Amino acid sequence: MPVEQLARQLDIADIKNLDTDGFIGGLITNQQKSTGVILVNQDLRKERRRFTIGHELGHFLIPSHKPGQGDRFLCSMKDLLALDRKVADRRLQWEAEANRFASLLLVPPPVFRKEANVSRDPDLQEIVRLARRYEVSKEVLGRAYVDYREEPVAFVVTHNGRILRYFYRKNDFPFISARWGDAIPSGSLLKRRKHELSVASTIEETDSAQWFDVSRGNRARTLFEQVYLQQQGYALILLSIEPADEGEEEYDKTWNRR
Repeated sequence: MPVEQLARQLDIADIKNLDTDGFIGGLITNQQKSTGVILVNQDLRKERRRFTIGHELGHFLIPSHKPGQGDRFLCSMKDLLALDRKVADRRLQWEAEANRFASLLLVPPPVFRKEANVSRDPDLQEIVRLARRYEVSKEVLGRAYVDYREEPVAFVVTHNGRILRYFYRKNDFPFISARWGDAIPSGSLLKRRKHELSVASTIEETDSAQWFDVSRGNRARTLFEQVYLQQQGYALILLSIEPADEGEEEYDKTWNRR
């Protein structure tokens, strides 16, 4: 998606460098939003720059988003990670909506849905490949993969042995008992094996109890785990579950209780 060209076609007069400390993106516009200037931190990688432009374009195009003091929006890294569009805080709601807009713009569902299901099994290597193809970060692509992969998967972002964030479809993937900020489960594949940098591991079965609460006397779905080690202490984990056969009643039915 040629996001910069698209922005200019939609009345964005210019895209300039942002040098305001603590912010990575911004939008200067009038109350009528008849024209605007997008501001982007010059130190951002190409993938993050594209997403930031898409985010600010969302602020510009979504009618309910109104500029603040000085006819501008200023967005921090925290703002570009906001996902909950139902929060009470109106500004954070706008940030989540702008993030959703950018994701749908850069990874269009009608095209991506087919590509997300090309591989026979869920595969982190496919997420890495598709992130390069769509020129977005692996996290943005991973969230889209969770949404549009046919079978249920969870995408986990970790840093220095702790869980930063994870994403899964709440209605068809077991509830993950670990919270954001918790240590990675000791039995996780990331902990059990040494991994080569920037190479997706093999897909291995993992004890479900490492990630899920399994009720006593019940059997959880078979869980598979794959790891992609990154630089500076970051790592990605892909969790997938074995599809249930019709009529199987012995599995733990409390996994989606929340």
